[in-house]
Amino acid sequence: MIAAAILQALLPWFAVLAAAVLSLIPICRAAQAAPDFRKLARLHADQGGAVQSLSFVLTLPFFVLIVLFIVQVSQIMIGTVIVHYGAYAAARSAIVWIPARVGPAEPENRISGYYLDPHAEDQLAPIMDPTDPNYGPGAGGLTFLIAPGGPKYSKILSAAALAVMPICPSRDLGLSLPANAGQPAAILQAVYRQNVTDFDRNPGIARRLVNKLAYAMNFTDIEVRFFHSNQDPPLMPYLLPNDPGEFYPNELGFQDSITVTVRHDMAMLPGPGRFLARPLASPGGRPDVTAQNIRNRNGIYVYPLSASITLGNEGEKSVVPYTFVLSGAGRLAR
Repeated sequence: MIAAAILQALLPWFAVLAAAVLSLIPICRAAQAAPDFRKLARLHADQGGAVQSLSFVLTLPFFVLIVLFIVQVSQIMIGTVIVHYGAYAAARSAIVWIPARVGPAEPENRISGYYLDPHAEDQLAPIMDPTDPNYGPGAGGLTFLIAPGGPKYSKILSAAALAVMPICPSRDLGLSLPANAGQPAAILQAVYRQNVTDFDRNPGIARRLVNKLAYAMNFTDIEVRFFHSNQDPPLMPYLLPNDPGEFYPNELGFQDSITVTVRHDMAMLPGPGRFLARPLASPGGRPDVTAQNIRNRNGIYVYPLSASITLGNEGEKSVVPYTFVLSGAGRLAR
């Protein structure tokens, strides 16, 4: 399913890449630059001079421009695959962290904040009137968005940022790490220190890791939504005494589907990015969609990429909590 989504997202770029490669053929013919590999093999022994033809000089800029365009399209295709992987990593993180206990603010299966998705279709609220004949579990349900800022939301965002780091630039762009990036940075340095022998002797590796992580954290955003079925208790306060074995108004059902959308502004090559950001005048007056999508953020030309993955929640809570003694710990656990 994920492979099909990636292939569908790459199909337009395959067409653009093929068109760019085919456009090199008439340029090579105009420059009379048909490759002769036999001459290349004798090049090291050639002591004669050379004179460039006018046709080659005139077509060289266009040839270089199209080659850079092919490189840029190839990078966007790689970025598309990476962002889809980032969406899967973030969704996998969501179905693992949401059922877990992350501090007192967000216990098992509970989140600190959520709100109704205003753009979701087919929203069907549960019937809460006891006198209604359809009162009780029913069809449909509601789609909610998890509010940013919670501990579990930060865990999901970190998973997405770490997944898209391979396509982030390693040069210093003057970006600083966010406040919630301390733990991912420590994990990265610990992993590299164990696997790269020159990590401590070469401080440039740590700097490049920090630069890539800073870009990923500043230029990556997520949206986490979940669908709560009307077959489960509605997400609403019941004004009843708290019971550890009962349902809470901010508790996701173990069958709720969780969808994570990852949006990443991919850094483009400076030359192609600047060139493609200039809008072209169309004879029919149609807007240049490519130029509209490319933005300049902090002096960096970026192209937005996004992907969404839906997975099922893995947090079924026991109806009767089971208490046991941890081996050698001398304390209770649930």
